[in-house]
Amino acid sequence: MTGTKLTAAILAAVLLAASFAGCGKKKNKGEEVPSQYNYTPAESTQEAEETTGDVKDFQKAFVKDLSWQKNYTVKYRYFNAAQSVDNAQIVEKRASTAFSVEYTDTGLVLYYKAAGDDVDYYVIDPAQNQQMHSVIAGKKIASLSSLFMKLSNVDATMPAQSNVLYMYDEVVAGRNCHKYIQRAYADAKLTESVYVWIDAQYGFAMKCEDYDAADVLKTSWEVTEFAAGGVTADDVVIDLSQYSFTEEVG
Repeated sequence: MTGTKLTAAILAAVLLAASFAGCGKKKNKGEEVPSQYNYTPAESTQEAEETTGDVKDFQKAFVKDLSWQKNYTVKYRYFNAAQSVDNAQIVEKRASTAFSVEYTDTGLVLYYKAAGDDVDYYVIDPAQNQQMHSVIAGKKIASLSSLFMKLSNVDATMPAQSNVLYMYDEVVAGRNCHKYIQRAYADAKLTESVYVWIDAQYGFAMKCEDYDAADVLKTSWEVTEFAAGGVTADDVVIDLSQYSFTEEVG
């Protein structure tokens, strides 16, 4: 397979995994919404409006702390009905000089390694004879975002929105989380319900479930293991000598 074809195949796999996903399958009926959830869509726009001032008494704010992103290990799974992705299993490990993303169900690995002022980027697909290597110029490991960072990112002002309700605290993967529900409307009719579990310590989404108007699960993800700190380059290192790489020029 040529380098161009390999790149296209890898990008297709990554984009498929990046289009959400999660921990569950279809759900015929969602959890009963607490009685204090009395949001009514605005008559003019039929969309939720943000409230001004303090968070409502029956809601709960959360603190957003991004310090974990410098050094962490996370295992999560996700589901996407539209893309036929069912419980994709992913592991991310980040140290100061190396970062890896492994799709454990397929064996696909994305590996980033610091190289002076640049980053070496390797894509390892066990289904291919030739793997891919490229250089991300002028970047540091710390400046790289990840799929999990993007999926789990939640605006700290979310609890102040009028269509959001704090439900209760619940443990996910051994970590305390604040659970919220958010609903969207169009033409005064419910179109979508999202449940999100926000990590109480760091303020990112440990779990999320997105349902359509018929209460069928569309997309979701759930962290199964998480730890911040303690990751070294040796924990992330991958033996590259066993692979043959095609050089990709950006």
